Formats: sequence, C-alpha cells, structure tokens
Amino acid sequence: MAVTPEPPAEPPAEPRIPAQQVPAPSGSAQPAAGQQVPAQRSAPADAGGVFAPRPEPIRGGEPKARHFVRLKLRILGNTMRGKKSRIWLFILGIFFGLWAAVVGLAVFAGSSVADEGLRPTLAAFAGTALVLAWVLVPLLFFGVDETLDPARFALLPVPRRTLVLGMLAAAVVGIPPVVTLLAALGSTIGAVIDGGIGAGLVAVLGAAVGLAVCVAASRAVTSAFAGMLRSRKVRDLAALLIALAGISCNPIFQLVFALVENGESKQATTIGGILSWTPLAAPFVAYVDAIDGNWHLAAARLAIGVAGVATLLWWWLRTIESAMLGTASTAAAKKAKAVDGKPVRAFLPAVIRSLPVGRFTGLVGREVRYWGRDPRRRASLISLLAASVVIPFAFTFGFGTGSSAQEQEAARQSIGMSDGALILSLMFAGAFVGLVLVNQFGNDGTAYALHMLTNVPGQIELAARAIGVGILTFPLLAAGTVAVSVLSGHTDQLAPALGIGLCSYGISVGAAGITSVLAPYPMPDTTNPFAMNTGQGSAKSMLSFVSMIVTWVLTAPLIVAFFLLPGGLTWTLLPVGLVWGFALAWVGTRLAGNLLERRAPEVLVAVTPKLG
Repeated sequence: MAVTPEPPAEPPAEPRIPAQQVPAPSGSAQPAAGQQVPAQRSAPADAGGVFAPRPEPIRGGEPKARHFVRLKLRILGNTMRGKKSRIWLFILGIFFGLWAAVVGLAVFAGSSVADEGLRPTLAAFAGTALVLAWVLVPLLFFGVDETLDPARFALLPVPRRTLVLGMLAAAVVGIPPVVTLLAALGSTIGAVIDGGIGAGLVAVLGAAVGLAVCVAASRAVTSAFAGMLRSRKVRDLAALLIALAGISCNPIFQLVFALVENGESKQATTIGGILSWTPLAAPFVAYVDAIDGNWHLAAARLAIGVAGVATLLWWWLRTIESAMLGTASTAAAKKAKAVDGKPVRAFLPAVIRSLPVGRFTGLVGREVRYWGRDPRRRASLISLLAASVVIPFAFTFGFGTGSSAQEQEAARQSIGMSDGALILSLMFAGAFVGLVLVNQFGNDGTAYALHMLTNVPGQIELAARAIGVGILTFPLLAAGTVAVSVLSGHTDQLAPALGIGLCSYGISVGAAGITSVLAPYPMPDTTNPFAMNTGQGSAKSMLSFVSMIVTWVLTAPLIVAFFLLPGGLTWTLLPVGLVWGFALAWVGTRLAGNLLERRAPEVLVAVTPKLG
C-alpha cells in the first residue's frame, strides 16, 4: 500500500496590520469608489534606534534680567499662598518699612533744606549712613534675602554676567529697596525749592544711582564674606573688619550731631567733603551742585556713583562663582588628641571635659562645635560678638567731639550719658548676643529629627543650646567690658555693668527660646551663610525686634536702680543681675521646653526646607 507523503507544512502567516487610514490633505482629490488606497507601512519599533533623528529643540532665547525679576515675584507669590502667618509678617514688614521710609525721608528732606554751608555735609553723611546700613545690617542682624540663590544656577548655562545683572535686578524688588528709594527722594524737596525742576531731576537720578550703590555693595560684600567664612582661618579677620566698620560709624554720627547742634564743625565739614567725592555719598550730593549751577560737578558726582556700581559688580562677578560652587578648604583634618583612660571625653571640646559625661554635656559639646564650624552659625555669632564689643566702646568713647578732654566730657554730660554709658551699652550688647537663638531650630533643619527620635527633653535641649552659646560669648563680653571700664576710667561701673549685661543676656535667651518654638522657619539650602529665604527676612527682623523689646523692658528695673542707688551700693547689681537674669532665663527656658515637647513635630515641619 503506497503511502502518500504529506505536503510540507506551510509557515505560519505573519500577522497582518490593518492599513492606517491617513486623512487626505485639504484640497486634494478624494479616491473614487472602489479605488484601493495603498496601505501605509508602519516603521518597526526599533527602526533607527539611538540613531533616529531627534526633534528640533525648543529655543527660548538667552536669559534676561527681567526673567529674574519675574521669577522672584513668582516665588514670592507662591510662598505667600496658603500661609497666613507669612502674609501677616509681610504686612508688618510693609508697616515698619513705611515707618522707616518716613524717617529717612525726613532726614534727607531736612538736609536738603538746611543752610547752604551745611547742606553738602549733611547730604554726604546721610548718604554714607544709608550705604553703610545696607552693608552692615545684613552682616550683623537679619541677613540678605536670597530668594534666587546663586547656587541653584551653578549647573545651568547662565553666563556669570547675566546672573549678576539678573540678581541685581531681582534684589531691587522688595521692601528695603523701596524704603531706601523713598527715603533718598526726600532730597528732591529742597532741590526743587532752591534749584527748580533741573535740580529736582538730578536729585531723582542721584537717588536711583545711590540705590544701585546700596544694593550692589550689600550683595558684593555678602557674596565675598560667604566665600571667606567657609574657611575658619579667616573668620577672625571677618570679625575684625566688621568691628572696625561698626566702630567707625559712631564717630561719624557724633560729628553730624555736633554739626547740627553748633551750626559748624571743621572736622565734620572736612570729612563730609571727602565723602562727597566717593561712591558712598557722591550721588546723594549731586543735587547740591545742581542748585548752585555747577552742572559739570553734578555730572561728575553721578559718574562717580555709576563707576562705584560698576566696580562693585565687577567684584561681585569675581566672587559669585565661589559662592555658587561652595568651595571650601580641603586641608587634612588634624588628628584628635587622645584622652588617657577616657575615650568618650575625646569627643568633647576641651572647655567642657570637666563636666560629667551625659546627655546634657553631649548636647553642650555639640553646640560649641557647631557654632564654630557651621558657616551660617559662625557668621551670625561673629557678627553679633563684634557688635557686642563695638557697642560698649562706641557708647563710652563716642560721645563728645570737642578738641579737648574738657569739651568731650562737657558734651557727654550735656546729653546725660557720661555716668551710664557703659551700663546702657552692656544692656544692648547682652540682648544682641541672645539674638542668635531666635531661630535656633532653623539652623538645624531636618537634623532636628534626631533629637526627636532620641526623645531629648525640651528643657535640656534649650538649656544646652543656651549654655553652648554662653561658653563662646561670655569671655569676650567680659573682656570687652573690663577693657572699656579701665580705659574710660569707670572701673567703679565694672560690677554693675557685668551684672546688667549678664542679666540682659539671660532674659534674651529666655525670650528667644519661646519665639524659636512658636515661630520657627526654615533656612535656605545654600552655602551662603548670610542667605535668607523670601518672606523670612521680615520674619526674622520681627522676631528679633520683639525679643529685644522684651529684654530691654525686663532689664529696665536694674537700669533705674543703678541711677537711684548710692555710688557705694551699685556693686550689688552684679549678684542681683545674675539672679534676675538666671531666673528669667530659667522661666523662659522651662516654658519654651514644655512648648517644644508638645510642638516638636510642628517645629520639625516648619524648619524643613521646602523643595521647589
């Protein structure tokens, strides 16, 4: 029987992809009935692979300065959205800004309507004070509003020149620049009255150029210090520079007071004439030359201001890269010295190794190390320490501008500050040192979560932070007080001054502990130690202002007692001040500790930097 061979198996049919119906373009002929449309072959998924042509990139153009301004306004609006506390703080900032603008307007207007001989000198001192305020206040107290942090642009293809100009344009948007411009425009009153519309226009131009000098100087200095203070080797130099700048301000103000009081002062006129040809004051004095008809001198002073802005921008251009990249010293760390038989104590700073080892001692050691190593904490501490040393010298030696010792003493007696200058200065200095704790949890950020997980009691937490700051500040504050009392010949005021200074610090610590728990806020994630998030600069200034007012009010009884007690009993203010300050510091720390134990999660959320 023949076997019929089976036919070979046909290969499986490939799946057929239905033809895609491609719409005909408008205006083309439609296929007739029964006419077949050729099927469109679809390209395989892997056709071309990585070599497939890429779509044309979208070109948005080069970044401009206006883009930075729009970005800052957008960030400012987003931070206010849904945050009632920030809205109220922003409103309070506007209120105090308007108050400062009115005061500044009165100062510049008064200088513009003064006598012809006093007008250029007063205008020079007013402009110099305004520029110095822009430079020193961010370093000493509130920080600079870094809404657009330069470090965030480090990886973006933005030219440094565009970045600097954009940051400058964005810095002009805010409450402080508006206040500064309104204050400087006070010069237009006297310019228009005595010189007409032309002098008034020169005054407006001078105010605009002066504002540019203020903003550029503030940003250039903070950018330079941000890079310097990352190196611990130059922090003493930074403190010295700030101290010298602060000391130099008070004699200038005293010269102005003598000039206004006496109607003339050879020293004030000489210094004012020199300042009027520097970028610090030249734009603010230009309208005086316009009033006198010296238009070439007015143009020269405006040109000096513009040249100063260009120089500051060049300096900022050279320092902004280090501020963006966060370069720091990479020197090898020194080998820690071993402590015989006590390995745990090797981790503690030498000043507290005698304390019993425990949680409290460990927290104190942590604070001492962090205040000396963290750039942002170190910047705040150095600035306030410099202020605490400058204030006693300024109060004690700054009053009186006569040429002889008798005239200086008569000037001090005329304003009633000779006997109490050192006492009042220590009250201010102690309050300023305590300001570093106003936002103590904001400096930790998310690291505070470790303290929550280990269940650190709130009172121990705050007490350790206060002791850590006190260990670093008390020696310098006491040494400055002793030096001032000996040099000024008021050694009899040493004991009450120390008592009032320590009392003021204790009260400030208690008040700062409460405000730091009730109103914490995050610090920007940046390497700039002077940076401040948008909307938080006014918050910090308000918290600092409230803490200072509370401290001064509660220290006032000791000031009154100093003036009422006989000279032989003023030494009793030392123990009384210690007890009073310690008691209020303990009460404030206890209240803040109880609040912290209940609000620890809220504090952690508040100090956590927001992304975006």
